[in-house]
Amino acid sequence: MALKPFIGIKRIWYGDVFTAAVTAATLKEWLETATEVKNSHQDTWSYTEDDPTYTDYINELTGGVYYRDVTAKGAKTIAFTMGEYELDDLVALRGGEKVGTDEGWSSPDSPTIMNMGIVGQTKTGNYIVFSNAAVIGKGDQQEKNIGLGVSAVAMDNPNEGVKSDYLFDGTKVDAAA
Repeated sequence: MALKPFIGIKRIWYGDVFTAAVTAATLKEWLETATEVKNSHQDTWSYTEDDPTYTDYINELTGGVYYRDVTAKGAKTIAFTMGEYELDDLVALRGGEKVGTDEGWSSPDSPTIMNMGIVGQTKTGNYIVFSNAAVIGKGDQQEKNIGLGVSAVAMDNPNEGVKSDYLFDGTKVDAAA
């Protein structure tokens, strides 16, 4: 059965790194414990996959490529900017800490990469899953507002048998027990 296309973004979540191979049922469970992003500023959502790194071997006699060796996969990245967010989102996605109880935020002393699971649900209902993403948060100006810019790159998952990323048919996830 063909998957519906992966068009646009409807919902985004972040949470703990996945520790076991992801299935429709375990994804549904994870979504219940994750933090849902409540605001993605217009036109800032993106999913990209870089071309892999490769070496072409050229036949000197003909000038044509006779073999291509793929040496590294291309990075897969999800990016978006939260136009409105909570201090908890800022700490979770950018590092640093709250000032007082909820008075403000202070930046971390050194650049911070947060490792977490990132999931996006497309407008067509399908899911994009990064089981272990290197997340970098930053101030990102969008139309006079300094939003919370998020860039998440799918990384190898350190847990045995867990892939770096998955695509799921949303109807299967919704129907999972």
